[in-house]
Amino acid sequence: MVNISARRTGRRSRLVGAASVLVLAVAVPLIALAASAGAGKHRLAAADQFLKATYFPIKLRASSDPQEIRYDISCLPPDGDAEGSGLCDAGGTVYLRSSSNLSASVPLQLDANAQVGRYVAAVPSSIWTAPWFTYYAVIRDNTSGRTITLPQGGSAAPQFSFAMGSSAIGLGDHSFGVVRHAHARVASASWGSGPGQVGIEDGIDMPTGAASFDVDSAGDVFILDEANSRMLEFTGGSALAPIGLPGLTGVRADLRISDTAGTAYVLETSNATLPRPQLRAYTLQGSPLGSSLVADAVAAQVRVAGSTAYVSEYPSSMWAPVLQNNGRTAVDGISQLARANPGAPAQNGNVVVLSMGDEIRIGSYTPTGTTYQVSTARITSSTPVADVQLAQALPSSRVLVVFSVYTDTQHEYEAVIVDSSGSLVDQFALPAADWAQSMPLSRFRLVGSSLYELGSTEDGVFVDRYDLGV
Repeated sequence: MVNISARRTGRRSRLVGAASVLVLAVAVPLIALAASAGAGKHRLAAADQFLKATYFPIKLRASSDPQEIRYDISCLPPDGDAEGSGLCDAGGTVYLRSSSNLSASVPLQLDANAQVGRYVAAVPSSIWTAPWFTYYAVIRDNTSGRTITLPQGGSAAPQFSFAMGSSAIGLGDHSFGVVRHAHARVASASWGSGPGQVGIEDGIDMPTGAASFDVDSAGDVFILDEANSRMLEFTGGSALAPIGLPGLTGVRADLRISDTAGTAYVLETSNATLPRPQLRAYTLQGSPLGSSLVADAVAAQVRVAGSTAYVSEYPSSMWAPVLQNNGRTAVDGISQLARANPGAPAQNGNVVVLSMGDEIRIGSYTPTGTTYQVSTARITSSTPVADVQLAQALPSSRVLVVFSVYTDTQHEYEAVIVDSSGSLVDQFALPAADWAQSMPLSRFRLVGSSLYELGSTEDGVFVDRYDLGV
């Protein structure tokens, strides 16, 4: 690593497609939207105004990357007819500040030839070549005069971009069918609604069951049984009595266990009765502790650092504190946005990841006075890569990364372990084991030096353990 100062057919399209929505913390998909100045402008009624934007956060950048930041913007055309041929008249400014305290304000320019990221800000070389810089954008609808900020915390919680070294680990072609065997099956349950069973529901093109799972420090497994609004605890491979989770209303997106605090966190996505995603906290016996709405429009994952639970939020593409005091105290929306971080909170530094089609980038950063200590690694693959399932430090300080590899007809997971110099320590494949769909970023957990995988077959759901020994 580099130290810096201051497809499957049918089913595969469902899995990878869903992952692309939730891997916005890794790489936000850009929506192709046309935009240019229009004639005959007039002001729209306030109720008819809307302005949305997405972007590809360049949290980790290589010297060969285009020296730019791209956004897609959606708004009503000047004539106010959303179904007509008019085009959104948008613009904005990106505000940047480098590690050496250089600052710049760069206007967004329309790139009419781009299919995605049609609005582009050219980053000045004096800022691009810095070890790191921060940035945020103020997006504007030129017709209505409305503006939005992205990330929503603005200057209080901007996006970060860290420079990477030029060296990379080349994995070559992935060999499908050659997977590592698990050391133990630590949990299993048949489909159903009885004690010790996990519910299953109809999906669009594959069944859905066992939305997420987690493992505590003792190796006990907790499976989120979405269909039955409960979780199951497995000790020594045996299921205990089901734990009801009262109050759940949405689709369960993630489960995290803090056994030191005795808290289970369940993230729900928005739905007809829930205006925004919501994070709920329970005791490990199922008693409600607290809940808080997520400030941003979409949420994907939960991480726990100390007594605070963080949620990855989009379109900001930031990790925001949502519940404090071990789930008992809600963080209001304004504070969530103002205290958000670009990286997932972790003991050895916040973690940022990026999936780029044939390359995975990983970085961790830790504040050191007025600058940051940054460690990064690049992994390239001749086989296409998709969602980054896991990027986490082992007790040895080596980093484990698990991500999808796929073709039009095959899909598996690749696990890679790298050391602090960016050298490859170990590499192995894991089976997809996804007969039923779970939430796309909830299939793997790392506890100590053991990797756990959630899988399913026609008979039921299971969790396997892989002892890494590194």
